Amino acid sequence: MITHARRLCCIPALLAIVASAVTAQNPRITVFISDTHFGVGKTPDGKWHPYEDARWATEFKLFLEQLNREGNGQIDLILNGDTFELWQSLQNDCIYPDENLSCTEGQALTRLKTVIAAHQAELDSIRAFAVSGDNRVFIIPGNHDASLRFPALTAEVLRAIAAPADRVKIPTDGYWLSADALIYAEHGHQIGKDPNQFSKWPTPFVDSNGVTYMQRPWGEQFVQKFYNSYEMKYPIIDNIQGELTGVRYGYKAEGTIGLAIALGRLVVSTLLQSSWTQNGAVVGAQNGVKWDTVAIRKAGDRFFADSIPKDDPLRTLVEKSLNDGSFGAKLSDLTDKEIQSICDVRAAIVAEDTRNRKPLRVELCPKATLGAGASALTSSRDSIYQQYLIDTFTRLRALGSTRPFSLFIFSHTHLAEASYSPFARSTSSSWRPIVVNTGAWQRTISEQQLEKLMRDRGVKEKDVLKLQPEDLPPCYPVIIVAPYSSTPQSLLRYWRQAGGNWSFADTCN
Repeated sequence: MITHARRLCCIPALLAIVASAVTAQNPRITVFISDTHFGVGKTPDGKWHPYEDARWATEFKLFLEQLNREGNGQIDLILNGDTFELWQSLQNDCIYPDENLSCTEGQALTRLKTVIAAHQAELDSIRAFAVSGDNRVFIIPGNHDASLRFPALTAEVLRAIAAPADRVKIPTDGYWLSADALIYAEHGHQIGKDPNQFSKWPTPFVDSNGVTYMQRPWGEQFVQKFYNSYEMKYPIIDNIQGELTGVRYGYKAEGTIGLAIALGRLVVSTLLQSSWTQNGAVVGAQNGVKWDTVAIRKAGDRFFADSIPKDDPLRTLVEKSLNDGSFGAKLSDLTDKEIQSICDVRAAIVAEDTRNRKPLRVELCPKATLGAGASALTSSRDSIYQQYLIDTFTRLRALGSTRPFSLFIFSHTHLAEASYSPFARSTSSSWRPIVVNTGAWQRTISEQQLEKLMRDRGVKEKDVLKLQPEDLPPCYPVIIVAPYSSTPQSLLRYWRQAGGNWSFADTCN
């Protein structure tokens, strides 16, 4: 039996893992982190710019040094996307009448040079790690730093790190694959109906009038129209896990968000994706059910507002957006399977409220019973990931890979997840790849942790966003794959500060 993401509570160091696998066919440790979001740095007065999420050069340096010591200089380190924050800028640049156009290569390079100047210390730490022993570093482009696909930006990053060419690489195909093809890693912004995906990934470019631009996905448009302006006032708004959670607290802080944008695609994406993990534990796994999509379509776009809990202030915003025609999504845009998925989320919320004997925050979709409806959630999530994994292996096979990967590692959502098996209940496939999410290597906080922090400090809801990133838990997730002889096994650990000391731990608590 394959076991993944094991909790090794009694093994404090990576050396113990190495010692237990001295006969491994693959003797190297593989480490994955993501979403450091090295950004614009400090203002001229020496204070952190509100945009800057990466304020942790010292703990990043200590992290890499500890990895190197415990891994004995035999580590492949994969920075799995969004290492650099290239969506935010201190200049009014990369703005065009066509919102689908983003930076040219020259504009993107200017942004990158600002980031490099602000984070040379972290790049120096990467170089020191890369040249030690036989370590290797791979920097995978994500959606926020997809412009690394421009040759000039690739060259500039490698120049700034200044390590030997065989020690630091930026793959041009947008993913990392282990030598034995058993571990596949990508950032994850192309999965499902993600609003951050590029239409021709890993080529994120658009040609217009003889000029090559970065394509601007809708997620970038949202960041620039919402997060950029609100992060100036509330630096932690994008450190709260779950995209819509930050929107909700912005609503509470402002009374009204007043966005002249369409929230539709973000709401749809969140209903289809972000809620799967939080609701998956609630509903269990049984046989799915068909919802009455014909009746749902007849009811119209009100479906979106009805799918958000009644106690969530975001519902009011969505209702207003639907009423004034700015929502940006229509029910006709969704397939029946996608409507099924959103109904599954509603059923999970109903199941939770029923279990806790609370008033229902949403209503079930038509033609369903609670038990059958709630159980459909797992199968919907499974089907999305099954198809994506199959498509990914099909693409790899076309490139010459004949061995299916057994471990799929992605990031992007900022939500660490130790182990998920989308084919576990499949009767039509013997393939059982495990899916793992690295989370974000920055200070983030879940809604539950934030509520506790509010209680402990007596912070009111309207004042939550006045907190600073430094107020958030000093804890960073990392995925570790130990040396293995046949099947890779992943371990979710945390680089955590406790009692003034930094070490690896099983949780952030």
